[in-house]
Amino acid sequence: MNQSLRIAIRNVTRQKKRSLLLGGAVAFGFLVITLVNGFTAGLVSTVKENFSYAFGGHLYFSGSVVSDRGSEIALIQDDSAAQAAITALGEKVASVHRRSQGTGTLYFGTKETSQRIEGVDFADEHAFREKLEINGGSLDGLDRPGALVLPDDAARKLGVEIGEALIFKVSTVTGQQNVGELILVATTSGGGGMGLGSGYVEKTFLNDLIGLPPNGFQKINVYLKDVRESAQAESMARGTLAEHGPVELPEEGGDQESQMYRMRRMIGGGGLRSVASADRWEGTRFSLTTIEDMMAPILTLVATLDAIAFGVFLLLLAIIMVGLLNSYRMVMIERTEEIGTMRALGVHQSGIRAIFLWEAVTIAAIGAAAGFVLALVVIGAASLVNLSGAGFFTVFLSKGRLAFSIALPGSLRNFLILCAMSLAAVYLPARTASRLEPAQALRASY
Repeated sequence: MNQSLRIAIRNVTRQKKRSLLLGGAVAFGFLVITLVNGFTAGLVSTVKENFSYAFGGHLYFSGSVVSDRGSEIALIQDDSAAQAAITALGEKVASVHRRSQGTGTLYFGTKETSQRIEGVDFADEHAFREKLEINGGSLDGLDRPGALVLPDDAARKLGVEIGEALIFKVSTVTGQQNVGELILVATTSGGGGMGLGSGYVEKTFLNDLIGLPPNGFQKINVYLKDVRESAQAESMARGTLAEHGPVELPEEGGDQESQMYRMRRMIGGGGLRSVASADRWEGTRFSLTTIEDMMAPILTLVATLDAIAFGVFLLLLAIIMVGLLNSYRMVMIERTEEIGTMRALGVHQSGIRAIFLWEAVTIAAIGAAAGFVLALVVIGAASLVNLSGAGFFTVFLSKGRLAFSIALPGSLRNFLILCAMSLAAVYLPARTASRLEPAQALRASY
């Protein structure tokens, strides 16, 4: 095998033009699949981080109660069931935070925009305060009543400057309209879509606007030490919730309208909904959502991109392999005399076949290595481009830049597929060459 490999490497190096063309085609295919896989893996990681940052956790306990008039109100009156569920998670939990929320209309002069506002206990959420990427103003004034942190795109749309006052019109939890004055103290980058472009005020101030007591809350957000355990943690927490009170099961989502209502309630815009007498419950009914639930559209998009990229990769390989097959048919003809001489000197059929196959693997390996290195260069260059201020697409960025993540197991899988297809393409010419009789091969060369 070592002798066959040495001869194969020699043949690759002596046919530089052919090897360069074949290796270049292989490198291009490997470059494409590496870039796409790196982009989608980085996208999932970045979006997951941005979602957890925007929504304040990895698991989200939201509650609702039924009013005397039969309306469903987004409110956690008794959190004992959620507390028991969180306790059951044990060391999986990194931190727990309570928030309120409201989606209403911000007014500044003659301009207005719909905006989701989160009520945050900044004294409790130290890590969240430190992670806020401030683009204008500062967080020094957060202790002032009505101090507001607003996404850049919302501030630009309204034309409001740091220190100026805005009017916020929002519905209370029982459906009445209320207004309050907010003071813009800082702006932060934020994706303006999918509920990620949130504004932030002190929770006690927002609670007063939406009709909650100062210590009231509508959500309990849980950060996990390992976000990859969110599905397991959700299953454990849901089981504990069911033991302590009413809990909304995933299959209770109902029709599309009901699902949309629950999603709007999760991001602070659910409004009121009448509950039929037969469906009413006592106390607080909890629903549990995970970061993956919130990311479902993104995960579907990523899976589609990966599938398309892999299909394109296989198509490119198929085209490359046709070229490889034709090239080695010509190689077999060109080396007929050489093959006859080697066979006359005692080289077995398996040795001739191994030389051709090793050449295919060598070209595949060199091409894959070149494509991988080129992909790293492109990734490095793309990561230097600052795309801050990209509006909605901020959700796909990490600190204003594209993030890539190269998974070595995925790259190894692609390399093995490449080698397997290369061997399959060269096998027929290799087998034909190995079956040449020495005398016939030598005679055919004259």
